[in-house]
Amino acid sequence: MSIMDQLKVIDGYFADNAFYISNIAGFPLEGRFKASGLRSLAQLIDENEPFSFTLGSNTVLHVPVELNRQLKKELFMITDWLEAEKE
Repeated sequence: MSIMDQLKVIDGYFADNAFYISNIAGFPLEGRFKASGLRSLAQLIDENEPFSFTLGSNTVLHVPVELNRQLKKELFMITDWLEAEKE
């Protein structure tokens, strides 16, 4: 099974040694991320605490706590794939 088939919360694609996110949990979040940035983001997520992304000056994306574990898992999977591609 490919990594893309395993992603349930994050939607995006790989290109140019980066991952382009188009949405998280169905909420739009567009951005280009390298492995180090995704790893740092995953490390900030506590599985039992609310987590939010601040986008720009007036938009906040709240990720439901019940998705934190899967989100963190997917961020690490993407990071591992990007780092393996570098080698």
